[in-house]
Amino acid sequence: MLVTVGGAAALAVVGAQRLETDAAERLTAATAQTVATDPAVVAAVTAGGDPLVVGRSMQPLALRVQAATNTAFVVVMSPDGIRYSHAEPDRIGQRYVGTIAEARAGRVYSEHYLGTLGPSVRTVVPVWSAPTVGPAGSVSGGRVVGLVSVGVLETRISELVARELPWIVAVALVAFAVGSVLAWLLARRVRRQTLGLEPEEIAAAYTHHDAVLRAVREGLMVLDADGRIVVLNAEARRLLGFAPDQPVEGRRLVELGVDPALRAVTRLATGGAADVRDALALAGERVLLLSRSSAGPRAGEGTRVVTLRDRTELAEILRERDAARDRARALSSQAHEFANRMQTVLTLVQLGDTEDALRAGTAAVDRARGPSDLVVQDPVLAALLLDKVWTAAERQIAFTVADETTRDAPVGADDLVSLLGNLVDNALDAAADGGPDPAVRVTLQDGADGGWVVEVADTGPGIPAAAADDVFEHGFSTKPAAPDRPRGIGLALVARILRRLGGAIEVRPADPGTVFRLTLPAAVTGAVPVSPAPRR
Repeated sequence: MLVTVGGAAALAVVGAQRLETDAAERLTAATAQTVATDPAVVAAVTAGGDPLVVGRSMQPLALRVQAATNTAFVVVMSPDGIRYSHAEPDRIGQRYVGTIAEARAGRVYSEHYLGTLGPSVRTVVPVWSAPTVGPAGSVSGGRVVGLVSVGVLETRISELVARELPWIVAVALVAFAVGSVLAWLLARRVRRQTLGLEPEEIAAAYTHHDAVLRAVREGLMVLDADGRIVVLNAEARRLLGFAPDQPVEGRRLVELGVDPALRAVTRLATGGAADVRDALALAGERVLLLSRSSAGPRAGEGTRVVTLRDRTELAEILRERDAARDRARALSSQAHEFANRMQTVLTLVQLGDTEDALRAGTAAVDRARGPSDLVVQDPVLAALLLDKVWTAAERQIAFTVADETTRDAPVGADDLVSLLGNLVDNALDAAADGGPDPAVRVTLQDGADGGWVVEVADTGPGIPAAAADDVFEHGFSTKPAAPDRPRGIGLALVARILRRLGGAIEVRPADPGTVFRLTLPAAVTGAVPVSPAPRR
C-alpha cells in the first residue's frame, strides 16, 4: 500500500507540475501575442532608434502588462535582441539572453531557459510591420520589425504546485488508510480460507496431499454437494476408465460417461446423510466395492468422500473357492462310495465269485476316474467344464457337453472363462431349483462368420416373462442373495463382455428351463446391443 499510494502521490505531483508548466506556456504565448499586435508597440519598434528613447514608451507598457498578467518579465526588443523594456530597467539597451532565431524567422517559440532573472518558462513571438490575425489565431503580415518575450519564473510554478500539495497529501493519506483497512480485511479472509496456514505451509500440505493420493492403493473420489468431482486420484481414474490427462475435476459423472450402474450408487453420495460401506457396483467389466463417508463441515455441506476397491479378482477367487469346495465334496462322496464298492469286491473275492468281483471292481474304477468321456478341444475351456462336471455330479445334476467346433476359440481365455463360467454357474443354480431330473447341457458350434455359437441350456423353472428385459442388469436376480454371495453380477458381466467383443446373447424359453445362446465373432467388430429375446 505504501508503494502504491506513494507512487500515485508522486505521479500527482509530477502531473500538477506539468499542468502548471503547460499553463505558463499558454499564458506567456497569449500575452506575448497580445503585446506584439499592440499598435503602439508595432509603431515604436518599426520606427526603431535609440533603445533608451524607444524604451521610454515601451517600459511603462511592459510593466503594466507584467503586473496585469502576473508574469516575471515582458521584454520588447529589436530583431537583433536589443531590449527596449525589462523587469530591471538598468538592463534596457542590453542584449536579450535566450533563443530568438525561431522568432526572427517568423515563428512563435517557447522554451525553458536560465535567464538573468533565473530559470523561467518563456515564449518569444515576432512583431510584424503589418500584423494580420489568421483563422487559427496566428499573426503574420509584412516583415519582422521586432520581438516580444514574456516569461514566468519556474519558482512561481513550484509555488503553484506547492499550493496543491496539501490536497495531494490528504488524498494520499485517505487512500492509504482505506487501502490498509481493505488489505487487512482481505488478509483476514484469506487467512480464514487457508485455515491460518502460511504460503510455505500450504505448499507443504499440498505436496503431502498429492503424495498421499498417489500412494493410496484404493480409488479415492471426492464429490461436492452438486455431485461434481472435486478430487480423483490415479487409482480411481484407472478403475473408472479415465485417461491420466483427462480433465475431470468440476464435472459430473454423467458428463464423463461413467457406467449408469456405478452412478446409481454414487448418487447416494450426495443424497443422504448416512454413510455407506462396501456397496457393490459395476464400472464396465469391473466389480467395485464402494464406500462413502462425509468429508466434514470444513469441506462444505453435502461433500462426500467415496472410496473404490476393485472386487473383480475377489469375485474370481470366490468362484474358485466355491468350485474347490464342490470338488472336495464330490471327492469325499466318491471316496465313501469307492470304499463301499471295494468292500463289495473283497466280499465277492472271499466268497470265490471272482467274475462278479472283477465286474464290480472295474465299475468302481471307471466311476472313480470321473467324466472321462468329456472331450473339448480348447484346453482352457476343457479345464473349466471338467470342474463344472464335478460340481454338477455333487449336486446330482446331469451335465453334458457337445463340442462340434473345428476351429480355435475366437476370444481370449479370460473372456471365455468369464462368459462360460458365469452362464454355467447360473444354469446349475437354475437346474437345482427345477424338476426331479435336473440337467445342464453345453453345446459348442462353429459360427457362420468364423466365430463360435455357444448354447447353455438348463431344466430349471425358467425366467419370468416380466423379468426377461432385466436379467442382464446389474443387481437383478430372481434368486435370493446369500451373505457371502451377492447376486445380479454374473449375467451383467456377460452382457458387458459381449458388448466389448461385438458379440450378442439371446435368451429363449425351453420346455423345461431356459436356453442362453451366445454368438462370438471371429474378431471385435464394434459394440452390438445386447438384448434378450421375447419370452413366453
